[in-house]
Amino acid sequence: HVALPICTDPAKFISVLFTSLSTMLHVELPHVNILSKMDLIETFGKLAFNLDFYTEVLDLSFLVDHLATDPFFQRYRRLNEKLTEVIQDYSLVSFVPLNVQDKDSMRQVMKAVDKANGYCFGDTEHRTLEAMMSAAVGADFQFTSTLAMQEKYVEPENRTVDDEAMEL
Repeated sequence: HVALPICTDPAKFISVLFTSLSTMLHVELPHVNILSKMDLIETFGKLAFNLDFYTEVLDLSFLVDHLATDPFFQRYRRLNEKLTEVIQDYSLVSFVPLNVQDKDSMRQVMKAVDKANGYCFGDTEHRTLEAMMSAAVGADFQFTSTLAMQEKYVEPENRTVDDEAMEL
């Protein structure tokens, strides 16, 4: 369980990612990492990236670049690069967004927990090779639920691509 304010600070987010990865490797049990307090996303500050960047944890080089804009962290750029490389090499950490007031959000978390603890292979489920393979591979993508959360709780910016390029 990770509260959303962690995402507003890149250094804390890298720390949480590394802690989650370490726990997942040492405990060797199924894990579901939850990003909570989605309804308060705008009150803690502006996110540097879209919500799917924080839930899917795919390319952390952007986060290291964003972190390098702070003079304090410029000294530790190589350390942060190596830490994020370790996180990306394992490719185990991801987050499920949660708002306890939203039934769809709770349903997505329950679905992820059920899949992690093996409930999808229970006695009452229809047992075919096709059903078991789709559950094991993870044919259900969470991108649409993350996108719906972002549309619901994040105010859209009225910036063009040229404006964003000028910032860089």
